[in-house]
Amino acid sequence: IKENGDKLIAIPSYFNFFDPHPYSYLGAPYVDKNSIWKLRKEAVNRLVKANDYLISKYSFQLLIYDSWRPLEVQEFMFKRAFFIECEKLDIDGSTKNMKCYPSILKKVERFWAYPSFDSMSPPPHSTGGALDVCLSDEYGNRVEMGSDVDQMDDSSVPDFYKNLNNKEAIIWNSRRNLLREIMSKFGFAQHPNEWWHFSYGDQLWAWINKKENALYGKI
Repeated sequence: IKENGDKLIAIPSYFNFFDPHPYSYLGAPYVDKNSIWKLRKEAVNRLVKANDYLISKYSFQLLIYDSWRPLEVQEFMFKRAFFIECEKLDIDGSTKNMKCYPSILKKVERFWAYPSFDSMSPPPHSTGGALDVCLSDEYGNRVEMGSDVDQMDDSSVPDFYKNLNNKEAIIWNSRRNLLREIMSKFGFAQHPNEWWHFSYGDQLWAWINKKENALYGKI
């Protein structure tokens, strides 16, 4: 990481946002619940251009599900995902001994970055360079994409529906491709396990684009 000092700013209020914020609704520890929707300035600039282009060419808009995520929120959501997976397996797990359940941790970490406080490996969302985004119709209603955001199974992989030929699968694959095309056009990189997660400037972005350095560290 070579931090470039880009400021964390609010995503313009004219965007469509999930309301209430899905993690705040669950009790995630945001310090200021009225100032959640933020990204780094350059990421916001690119997001605005992506949304404008999408609206001008297609009958869709971007719908923002989540953006900057304080480390405390990342930790809250990671532990919540861990407990949910334990409950599915009827395991009385504890966050104090998570490493005793490597298979559960492996599944959780496929979709949730470990809430590392190491400045050399911050979770993507805690850099202000990552966001979770869907497509909405012209009225701001979320359109079906074949799985929910944060759904922890194989159907969330971007190309999951690529080789399925039923009508719904073709539609969902087309919408996922469109979202990826639009976000990629304006410099965002897609998470390999999540159709909804895109990054600009963080370590995931740098790795996918074979950059020597990421632009953003924890903020």
